[in-house]
Amino acid sequence: MKAALFYGGNDIRLKTVPIPEPERGHVQVRVQATGICGGDISGYKAQPVRPHSARMAGHEPTGIISALGEGVSKFEIGDRVAIEPTVPCNECPQCMNGNYNICPKLQHVGGMKRGGGFAEYMTTPVDNAYFLPPNVSFEAGALVEVYAVAVHALARTPVQPGDKVVVIGSGPVGMTIAQMADVAGAQSVIILGKPDQPLKIAQEMMSCQTINVDQEDPAGTVKKITGGTGATVVFEAVGGRANTLEQATEIAAKRGRICMVGGHSAPLSFHEGYARSKELTISWSFCYGRRDGEKEFQLAIDLLATGKLNPDPLITHQYPLDNVLQAFEAAAGREVYGSIKVLVLP
Repeated sequence: MKAALFYGGNDIRLKTVPIPEPERGHVQVRVQATGICGGDISGYKAQPVRPHSARMAGHEPTGIISALGEGVSKFEIGDRVAIEPTVPCNECPQCMNGNYNICPKLQHVGGMKRGGGFAEYMTTPVDNAYFLPPNVSFEAGALVEVYAVAVHALARTPVQPGDKVVVIGSGPVGMTIAQMADVAGAQSVIILGKPDQPLKIAQEMMSCQTINVDQEDPAGTVKKITGGTGATVVFEAVGGRANTLEQATEIAAKRGRICMVGGHSAPLSFHEGYARSKELTISWSFCYGRRDGEKEFQLAIDLLATGKLNPDPLITHQYPLDNVLQAFEAAAGREVYGSIKVLVLP
């Protein structure tokens, strides 16, 4: 099969490798669409000091069951599926409590032996494969993982009817959180971000108010839009090295709620006295787990199936596997391409 092999940074090579065969309790999937996520982009931008050994990647895939490992009865060949990438131990206290997203032994699907989403075939534990309803396209299904992150963020910091919500970040996670907040009954949703193209999509296709952080003062503009009160709920979906926690405390209303969703690679700081005087509640959200016994990954699929969430505006670029390098260039070059979610279609 054809597969993209990742050697570190932007050293991505398309090669022919053996098709992975499913082990006991696993299924083989003929990949149909895979999203490029923020973690993929971070790895692409980070040039290694020395060459890495080859690895396969792609953890936002959808596809068709093409073979069954021994002991698998849940699926039949030809079933449409979305793949949840996290593989917990299912034995520790966190897993037993449903919080498998913070399992200390958490692993991920893929690897050289089992393949990944940026390949024609991959294998996965059967529990990580979910039926994809016929009214959800493979392309839309490639965003289930991102929507699951949004489902969990709103579980950590619920949005109530009438809330004034600000989302810091106009990437896929920020956009899906904005949609989720709207479905939850937010009075208004404001997205802070850049460049112009994603913000234009948020305005025209998602009916969100937007603020280009390179052109306007975010805190001042939010206060103006909200009548001077600020946001009752703030979701941070940027991560990286930006000190967005301090920005979130400035934007939040008194007794506002802040949820930090983006993964940061640099320490964060904020004015504690300022946040304390406003009695802000700050929480963190990582990945997704279970809510009331049901997996949030499944909840994301169910919401997509009902039509309450619209992934189409977020899919800005699609490339065949043969053009995987161009796909990563578009995903990493948001300022040039105006990309939100970029898909690779094996």
